[in-house]
Amino acid sequence: MVTRDDFKSHLYAEILNAVDRGDEDILNDAMAAAEAQAMGYLSRYDVDTLFAREDDARDDMLLVIIKDLAAWHFIVLANPATDMELRKTRRDEAISWLKDIQSGKVVPRNWPPAIEESADQLFHVSSAPKRNTRW
Repeated sequence: MVTRDDFKSHLYAEILNAVDRGDEDILNDAMAAAEAQAMGYLSRYDVDTLFAREDDARDDMLLVIIKDLAAWHFIVLANPATDMELRKTRRDEAISWLKDIQSGKVVPRNWPPAIEESADQLFHVSSAPKRNTRW
């Protein structure tokens, strides 16, 4: 879903190059970890379809979230030119947003449900059991 080129909005090219030292697998592993982490929160949706989207078909907010998570996984190599506190804040915000989706507080527009038949079951409503009070 995310490419190295997408990181222009999150990390400067010279920082990417300084951290990975020519080993593109490091960023690829960080991106894969970020996608797997996000998928864990998004089980209500068809993640295979959602994450297979390319170019302009990708969801902009999900793309930002994946980049925030991947940047965090990537910079653990302790790059001194990266503001670690900002990256941690952005990671925490990304996870918070995923948890809001998971709990149903946020419903992303145009995300396919995991099972087509369950589109009307994205929300769960319940109440406490009826109390039986006797005098």
